[in-house]
Amino acid sequence: MTAPTSTYKLNPEPQRRAHGSVSGTYTAASDVSTTANASIASGVLTITLGFVPSRVKVMNASQKIACEWFEGMNQGDYLKTLANGTVSLETGDALTITPETRAGAVGGTSSGGTADTAASGVVTFTFSGLLTDNETLVWEAVG
Repeated sequence: MTAPTSTYKLNPEPQRRAHGSVSGTYTAASDVSTTANASIASGVLTITLGFVPSRVKVMNASQKIACEWFEGMNQGDYLKTLANGTVSLETGDALTITPETRAGAVGGTSSGGTADTAASGVVTFTFSGLLTDNETLVWEAVG
């Protein structure tokens, strides 16, 4: 028998939180919207948080569907809760949390030095199948 693996992470820093909403036409490649720290085109919302989240919740307020990702879950996996309360583990990459990494010297510029493998806080939400045009999507990231 193999002992279970358990991780524990205490964050002594203040908790960081970001949230926002999206509505309108955004699934066509020609419909592009860019605001501070967020862009959306062809049904892909890219958000620059400035921190790496430990939990992300995305809700389709129009259809009453909630999708949640927690740190430690596999890439592309998330919990999906339907309006009737049914919860399922989804593995189809409809919601992905992808922290990008910076290149360059730690604490310096990207012009050289040792590669900085720390996450930059860029998180990509891909929500194919989670909503259609003219529905309202709300999201929250906590880290």
